[in-house]
Amino acid sequence: MKKSLIALAVLAASGAAMAQSSVTIYGRLDASVGNIDTLANGSQTKLFSGGDTGLTTPRLGFMGSEDLGGGLKATFKLEQRINLDTGDLQAPSFKGETSVGLAGGFGAVRLGRMTTSFDDARALSNKFNVFDSNGFTPTSAAFKTISATKTKNADYSSRANGMVRYDSPSFGGVYGSVSHAFEQTTGADDTVTSLLLGYKDGGLNVALGYQDEKTKQEYTQLAASYDFGTFALSGGYSTRKADAVSGGKDNEYNLGVEVPFGAVKVSAGFASSETKISGAKASESTGFGLGARYALSKRTSLYGGYSKVTEENAAGVKSADTKLFAVGVRHDF
Repeated sequence: MKKSLIALAVLAASGAAMAQSSVTIYGRLDASVGNIDTLANGSQTKLFSGGDTGLTTPRLGFMGSEDLGGGLKATFKLEQRINLDTGDLQAPSFKGETSVGLAGGFGAVRLGRMTTSFDDARALSNKFNVFDSNGFTPTSAAFKTISATKTKNADYSSRANGMVRYDSPSFGGVYGSVSHAFEQTTGADDTVTSLLLGYKDGGLNVALGYQDEKTKQEYTQLAASYDFGTFALSGGYSTRKADAVSGGKDNEYNLGVEVPFGAVKVSAGFASSETKISGAKASESTGFGLGARYALSKRTSLYGGYSKVTEENAAGVKSADTKLFAVGVRHDF
């Protein structure tokens, strides 16, 4: 009898533990048909997988948590990015995030590969800038424009391997985050350190971010968004300071607006990036975007967008010109 009672107690405890654990499978499918026209390659009409030419990158993910008691829980996340037009998995595997951590009243600590703390500030500046899409948001294209006056690392690293990240709880609306990615290449001083300090109250959200990428460059971002109810604004000002080898400094800003009309949301944005070398203007990139999204349901949307980004050198001669137009569908599950 006693053994039976003990067995029942063990089973009950096991069932309670299982009830306190959760695993969620989620995903996003995004594809569009459109045209991209560049100064270098001319015009192409094709099917695009979401990402650089759509709203957001298709993905398949797993995330979950386990209640450890006393307000403490274990967390994990695995997210694989996918090219929807070919079915190929993007490299590296689970490039979106691979993390495990602990969360509680102290905040949250995660270890693995994930976005940097600075990336939260950049995302906030783009929040209402053509839906923060990779394709239609002019900020992404204008800030990444590659020319003779910029390096291939012209834009910041949004993710890094071998990272430890801490996110604080909110203290009267004040929140913060710090992340550090250890040595990325054996024998190289290429760590990535990132800081974020923000304040959120109602529709207002303001944040200041900083990121130091050793052997590459430093980034500073001031970002803000405000939701007025009938419309919402977001924007930011950022700087990039390159190392002695790369040279140069960027001053960048962007603005975005989103206006809802029932099930339809319309968004527009503008972005500008100026590069200086030794104090003299070397190049300038400007871009604008316009998009609309119609919600068929909470999980499925139809969308269309247009963006144009142009770069000119110091003499005012156009060195890059990219126009993108596409219509597509996105489904979340």
